[in-house]
Amino acid sequence: MQVRVRLFARAREAYGRPDDVLDLSAPATPADCYDLLAGRSPALSRLRPSLLVAVNEEYAAWSDALRDGDEVAFIPPVSGG
Repeated sequence: MQVRVRLFARAREAYGRPDDVLDLSAPATPADCYDLLAGRSPALSRLRPSLLVAVNEEYAAWSDALRDGDEVAFIPPVSGG
């Protein structure tokens, strides 16, 4: 299956790109996506505890099942006033 991954803020900086397309074996989860990305960019692995995940623009759990064509986003906490 193929999924598109989007990264924001510090996650994007750590990975060096704002997005990527991953080929995964089913069944797959957002955690599987993240592990693959962190394997390509070890700086990304330390950010996981602070990230939220979304699938198709809806907040999701790291263990949710993905389907072919899904979009997975890794979102750092937002601060502001």
